[in-house]
Amino acid sequence: MEPDSKTFIEEISQAWLSGGWLMLPLLLLSLFLYYNALLLWLQLEFHFLIQSGVHRLSDLEISKKLSEDPLPLRRVLWHQNAGVEGVKRDFLEMTNEYLPPINQRIRFLGIMITIGPLIGLLGTVTGMLSTFDGMIFGQGEKFENVVHGISEALITTQTGLIISIPAMAILSVIIQRRNRLRRSIARLERFYTCQVLRLGCPIQNSPSNPSTTLPS
Repeated sequence: MEPDSKTFIEEISQAWLSGGWLMLPLLLLSLFLYYNALLLWLQLEFHFLIQSGVHRLSDLEISKKLSEDPLPLRRVLWHQNAGVEGVKRDFLEMTNEYLPPINQRIRFLGIMITIGPLIGLLGTVTGMLSTFDGMIFGQGEKFENVVHGISEALITTQTGLIISIPAMAILSVIIQRRNRLRRSIARLERFYTCQVLRLGCPIQNSPSNPSTTLPS
């Protein structure tokens, strides 16, 4: 078992050295990319709106959830019934608070993902240039120079793809969570718009006490 582990480490080290100087930017890119992707995924996965599952609940289920466990959903509510325009305004503010920073980070991750194959392509170019230099200027070691140049070209290209392909899958999961958050906000907005308009929502406001918007 130990010799196999040692052999595997030696192969990784040899591949790293064969990849040339572009392997360092690829390493830094992978650490930066996956660190930020993990943070964004955790932020969305454990967001209280997504955790509540409100995007797939009916009006009755939302009303029951608010009456049984009003926090932290109470964070998205207002103190007085301000009508349909107030509902739209409050949820527009909530959307502008949550979604634009997330969308900006998603776009940034998309840019970082595309950089990986581009660095690999740059490694292909530099590796082929090294190959041609070895064929032209090499003396007595032309074969080794050619092999080293081709190896550098292939390894950097492969590494760039290995970094970017799983990151694209992770980004798709993050986008799904973002869309779930968007649906949750839209679902709550419909619920409270329905409540304001008295269209048969489970929660009904008393005419004598219009400020009561939630069951206690």
